[in-house]
Amino acid sequence: MLPIVLGPLLKHRVWGGTRICPFLNLPDPPKPIGEAWLVADLPTSIEDGASPIVAGHGTGGTLKEVMAAERDLVLGRAAASPDGDFPLLVKLLDADEPLSVQVHPNAAYAKAHPGAFMKSEAWLVLDARADAVLYRGIHPPIDAATFRRHVVEGGVIDDLVQVPVRAGQTYWLPSGICHALGAGTMVAEYQTPSDTTFRVYDWDRNDPTRPLHLDQAMECILFGTDQVLNDPDANDPWRACGGSWRGRTRVRTEFFRVDELEAPMGALAELPAGDTPTVWTLISGTARLSAGSWQAELAAGASFILPAAAEDCTLLATEPLALLVATLPDALRGHDDRRSWHLA
Repeated sequence: MLPIVLGPLLKHRVWGGTRICPFLNLPDPPKPIGEAWLVADLPTSIEDGASPIVAGHGTGGTLKEVMAAERDLVLGRAAASPDGDFPLLVKLLDADEPLSVQVHPNAAYAKAHPGAFMKSEAWLVLDARADAVLYRGIHPPIDAATFRRHVVEGGVIDDLVQVPVRAGQTYWLPSGICHALGAGTMVAEYQTPSDTTFRVYDWDRNDPTRPLHLDQAMECILFGTDQVLNDPDANDPWRACGGSWRGRTRVRTEFFRVDELEAPMGALAELPAGDTPTVWTLISGTARLSAGSWQAELAAGASFILPAAAEDCTLLATEPLALLVATLPDALRGHDDRRSWHLA
């Protein structure tokens, strides 16, 4: 099976900015773009939630169509989402204004509420203004009753843990952590495939198209010591990956692992086959992806899935190259963090 090269789905957001389209080498849009969905196979109830395939296996169709027809070849021993879809959603977020203060449901809530889907996510910071901050977690002395009162009466922002943000950091946001991305920040987001968001505060935008969901959110928000927050600077050290390639792990979770890889111009990698698919996203530079006589030229923002059934694929850095690579856990063995990249 050939790699599956995907096109972006651009999403207008009231808080969006102007960095995504230049990053993707696309014309400036008439409205601010807050999100680009790079890899998406969401339930059919979510509008425009299936990535188009622009090259490789399934060209002209969508990821959802390939998954429906050839799920086992794509996933191998990785588990599909509860709806049978591809189990990872990859986005770019560009916040010119802060996102709403929000929370996502856990698996238990989603099981008890049809139409809601569990969502845990990681933010890998690509760019940030010098004054950029984000909000992650609630100060431990604040309990649910106090938090709810502050949402209604005012002052809820003071309840949130505010942290400065800079490029290179990684924030793990499991379901139940109350959070908001601050203004001036651009991130790559890796998450379980869901678009269920419960807003508790929207910076007094009073936009009827962006309702608040306080009751639902209060069923999901974690408080005190139930909140588990990672160290955003605790990336693994860089390590050799063969030839002139190097890599480091940015985040490990039960749902996915994301590594960052770098190579100089001219570096050639034999992409490792495996029992589960990998998801590759260029964050700078250009590359040529090949499988036999088939080739595709890739630029920053391009994403492709290397299916479990792929064979003999190579990637040539035609400029100095940086990538993010997500691996999915093996449903039979669990997530094997002993796997290391060897690309030469």
